[in-house]
Amino acid sequence: MSSRRSDRPLDGRGSSSLGCKWIKPEKFVLLVEPVVGAIDSVAGHGGSAASRLFPIVRRSTARAALRAATHDIHERMHHHPALSRLAAGTIKRDEYRRLLARSYGFYAMVEPLLGLAGNSTKRLRHDLTTFGLTPAAIDDLPRCAPVAVDQDLAGLIGARYVVLGASLGGKVMARAMSGRTDGDASLPVRFLMGADENEWKIFATDLEKSLPDAGSRTCAATAAAAVFAAYEEWMTWRE
Repeated sequence: MSSRRSDRPLDGRGSSSLGCKWIKPEKFVLLVEPVVGAIDSVAGHGGSAASRLFPIVRRSTARAALRAATHDIHERMHHHPALSRLAAGTIKRDEYRRLLARSYGFYAMVEPLLGLAGNSTKRLRHDLTTFGLTPAAIDDLPRCAPVAVDQDLAGLIGARYVVLGASLGGKVMARAMSGRTDGDASLPVRFLMGADENEWKIFATDLEKSLPDAGSRTCAATAAAAVFAAYEEWMTWRE
């Protein structure tokens, strides 16, 4: 994915060939991004309409580049059967346990790979223990194969964008679970509730500074897409 851009005016003299005053891409983003956000909200599909109408905006920030790189997988995961039922608060106990076990196989692989503290893995172990799994049984759960991610700063940032961002959606799912009134209302949700929103805010705030140019953003976007694709494939399992 290319996020190349130029500060050079269209006619080389400080204005476009149409007689318009040249605006640097950075300022253009600040002016147009609110409009794109409004289109995103109306479209209701992750900003696909906005991406088509204003591709330059979508390529002008690090966060936009990462969002675009993961958009299609994100849309498909909205239709994942078990995750959809989890988000709706209708998932059954056995399916939820299988979902947690499968999630453990991914996080236990990816968190050490990315140099993360392993908090999601620990929370998953807690929830699986609540389901009655022994430590040995949890250790024996299948693991996702390691993902090939560049271990430079940009690659790690792109991969962490997926892992940290995905955890934020867990709180919404946990609230859906807490509203249940059936016998499964007491299902463990430490994994879903454990995301640190401040950690995400700090991470998101530093994105532009950490990925200042097209090369770093392309590397980060490639890593993000690779990790998310591995997650999608791993979570699409058959009994």
